[in-house]
Amino acid sequence: MTNPTPVQSEGFKKQQFKVYDEELTEPLSKKVTGLKLPQSIHDALHALPQEERVKYLRRIICEAVKRDLIVGD
Repeated sequence: MTNPTPVQSEGFKKQQFKVYDEELTEPLSKKVTGLKLPQSIHDALHALPQEERVKYLRRIICEAVKRDLIVGD
């Protein structure tokens, strides 16, 4: 039988979603954007430590979208 009144402690929530300190000017989206990559790209990215990989991908994606898709920024 499942627990009808589960409780998630603050410690559990902090561990569940790691937040990396970055200087962001707006809050992060509640939805995740994910995609499959060529194996060689995947391997190169996953050779980085997780925190460094997340910061790197967020930075280059934001730069590319602002440059290519957002007009006047």
